[in-house]
Amino acid sequence: MGAILPHDFISNNVIMTDGKSIDGISRWLEDFTHSVVPRNCHSHNDYWRPYPLFSALAAGCVGVEADIWLSDDGLDLLVGHDRGSLSSERTLQKMYLDPLLKILEHQNSQGSVTPFEQARGVFDTIPDTSLILLIDVKTNATETWPILVKQLGSLREKQYLTRFEHIETSPGFVTKQGIWPGPVTVVGTGLLDRFTFLDPNHRSYDDYETFHDTFIDAPLSTLLHDNTFWRYPLADPAPIGQPASNSSQLWCADDAYYASASFKTTIGSVRTGFSQEQLQRVRAHVHVSRQSGLKSRYWDIPDWPIGYRDYIWKVLTEENVDMLNVDDLESAARRGWTQGYLRDVLWMALVSTYIFGCGIAILFLFTRRSQYGSDTQTIP
Repeated sequence: MGAILPHDFISNNVIMTDGKSIDGISRWLEDFTHSVVPRNCHSHNDYWRPYPLFSALAAGCVGVEADIWLSDDGLDLLVGHDRGSLSSERTLQKMYLDPLLKILEHQNSQGSVTPFEQARGVFDTIPDTSLILLIDVKTNATETWPILVKQLGSLREKQYLTRFEHIETSPGFVTKQGIWPGPVTVVGTGLLDRFTFLDPNHRSYDDYETFHDTFIDAPLSTLLHDNTFWRYPLADPAPIGQPASNSSQLWCADDAYYASASFKTTIGSVRTGFSQEQLQRVRAHVHVSRQSGLKSRYWDIPDWPIGYRDYIWKVLTEENVDMLNVDDLESAARRGWTQGYLRDVLWMALVSTYIFGCGIAILFLFTRRSQYGSDTQTIP
């Protein structure tokens, strides 16, 4: 899948000409929703962009990220990287939830959606694509997450959210429980850990086991230990919440969506190329994620030098990592990534070796010459 964009769209074209989100919505619907094809890229720290949400949509990214902080009065959610960047004007509602609601209402203006149907998403080219809204919780999750769930009410009422639900088709008859896809999938991470997310004393839903429309980010680094059920097909998994056993599944698609980990911590430096051990680790992560019904994602990917970053992107894509975490939307959208990074590394290594060898040779000759001159001066 690719984004069909003018070459300089991201850098030179303004979506929101007057700084108001509604203008961004109009521009998106009129000019770009019909031509952009979604890609599996995640707009890291999306709120830093000149046009949060819309720059990511224009690039075709199916994932956006917002860091949320509970306001001092405990009533609203502010968006920003740190407390110093927070403002009452930059709220989750204004920057993401309201614009998404307006876009989806336009996309589904032909009529209401039944519980068994999936509403059209933000991309006209592939309307069943779900936009992943990753919420990085920066303040106490017990207090913050219920506010988030409450603010999703308008999207929930229109059935615009991916949800887990038991649906009763007739009195006394309930369909098979499961995931019902929606145009927006909300995933929590950061200070929202599994215990807080599932703790019955702090849950944001009346009956979580019957209905919930938010999910959690599972730890990819420990998933091989937490989920071992796929290795033992005839064994019963350990109960949810219990320590991992010979057959366990602590993370499943009913509760989680992503399985994420820091690239630098779990894979490490690959400046001289991925080693076989590192490739096997990536493949193991991808495999257990898919066996668990989750989407694999690495964050903390080096972004400089660009050729090094592109090389990592290329390998992760070839190894079928589900979501590419990116800061450079334009490069991610074009996929015109450097093909010769390892060749360049080898060339630089050879040149460096040659220069080092020449330096040693010159030093040796200089030393010999100095020694020879010293010897000739001492001859009587």
